[in-house]
Amino acid sequence: MSFFIRFIVKVICNVGLVGLLMSSSMRAESADNIRDGAYFDIGIGLGVESDPFIFDGRNESGLDLYVNGRYQKYGFFVELPLGTSKQQATIVSLGYNFLNTEHWSYDLRLAMNHRDLDHVLPLSNRKSIRVSHSKLGLRVLGDFDNTHVKLIVAGASGDQDGGLYTSAWVSKDYQYYNWGFYGSFGIEYRNEDVVNYFYAINEVEGLPYYRGKSGFEYTAQVGVDYPIDENWVLEGFVRTTLLPAGISDSPLVDGNTIFESAVVIKYVF
Repeated sequence: MSFFIRFIVKVICNVGLVGLLMSSSMRAESADNIRDGAYFDIGIGLGVESDPFIFDGRNESGLDLYVNGRYQKYGFFVELPLGTSKQQATIVSLGYNFLNTEHWSYDLRLAMNHRDLDHVLPLSNRKSIRVSHSKLGLRVLGDFDNTHVKLIVAGASGDQDGGLYTSAWVSKDYQYYNWGFYGSFGIEYRNEDVVNYFYAINEVEGLPYYRGKSGFEYTAQVGVDYPIDENWVLEGFVRTTLLPAGISDSPLVDGNTIFESAVVIKYVF
């Protein structure tokens, strides 16, 4: 657990040191930020989701809206990472891209690192909502041809406001004629404060007292896309997530696996 956190922080620091040395000459040549720009796509898809959150009262299967966009100017950006390849449970994120090198980009980013969790108490039928708040963190993005890396160290909503979130993602793109394929794998860590903020129980409504431990969450995804024309794209994906014991052992959860899949048609602006 602590090894993973130290490893992520060490990688970020080492890559950042090299990036700072390399970027001094780059900034002297141009004041423009190479990531300034915008993209946006929106689509509708037929999806299937199976999750173990037994009291949330939600059925995620059926038609859903998929939105993915980003706008950056002078290094400041806003993101809507709700597309089919979402790798973090945030609705909107804001940040500043302060450093770019040949392969690495560095962002200060304000985002949620856990989705809101609402559940209906089984006896009174009263809804209980545990709200996730946006927290500041450091994100490092690496691009090496068709291989992409993402590392994050950030705060998160926690039991004593001491929540810690870290993650590491790697994805790979493949091309076969007009078909695009990708695979991704991610590891996310949430400390004990985060786990208990969302999943602890204080003996209410017949649910037993529960306190969980920190742990790792693993997500794997494969997907395919095909351009119908200049703007329309057909896309499909399958994603599965393995929850840590600190979450899956909670009385609010019945199982340790989330499964998601969808076929989406989207318009790219």
